[in-house]
Amino acid sequence: MKKNIVITAGPTNERIDSVMKITNMSTGALGCVFAETFLENKEAEINKIFYISTKMSYKPKTVSDKIEYITIESTDDLISAVEKIFENNNIDIVIHSSAVGDYKGKYSVRAEDLAREIYDYCNSNPNFSYEELLNIFEHPKSAIDDSCKMSSYEPHLMTMLTLTPKVIGMIKERVPNAKLVGFKLLDSVPKEELLDVAMKLRAKNKANYIVANDLSKIGKGKHRAIIVGENGIICECETKKDIALSIQNLVF
Repeated sequence: MKKNIVITAGPTNERIDSVMKITNMSTGALGCVFAETFLENKEAEINKIFYISTKMSYKPKTVSDKIEYITIESTDDLISAVEKIFENNNIDIVIHSSAVGDYKGKYSVRAEDLAREIYDYCNSNPNFSYEELLNIFEHPKSAIDDSCKMSSYEPHLMTMLTLTPKVIGMIKERVPNAKLVGFKLLDSVPKEELLDVAMKLRAKNKANYIVANDLSKIGKGKHRAIIVGENGIICECETKKDIALSIQNLVF
């Protein structure tokens, strides 16, 4: 039976105002290699690959009517895209390689305005509590309108960040029968720590496999990674192509 596959790739971009955004260094190159590898496999019975990425992320060079591109910007966009796909299609495989941003902007404020707001509140309420003070930081009245571009000349502009939703955690809830491949990136850690974190991530999100990477071992044509399953390390890879081929053998 021909398979429907979702591949998420590249970063998410979280807005601060109408111009500025928070993003990360992901390019979508690994997700791109996955799509190309699957399409090159003549024996793989593929109905459709839903390729979700930001506008500037890498896209597969392979021309095929089996791939549908969905362009997103933020984590919320990514969630909306996958939920729509899950609702309208039977999905067999999810390759969630997107580097979803951990944080998004909650509000921006001038330091002087926030300090004044706190100072005035404390003067008016001498018996203020910790919770009251924290509430000002959570919902300051002095927050700047971020629906348009903020001034470029504010010397003490501060942006409060808040967590984005964990996309990987919702996937198996929506498509419990799909084979889910998740990814974890750490930097300059012992192999044992990388394995431990990957094992916990796999179990928590009910993923079938986790591709665990160490940033310090990526570059110059190399992309060293371990592929982790229920019982530990399944294999170790040296390049993006190795990773894609290894996962292909596991999910098809």
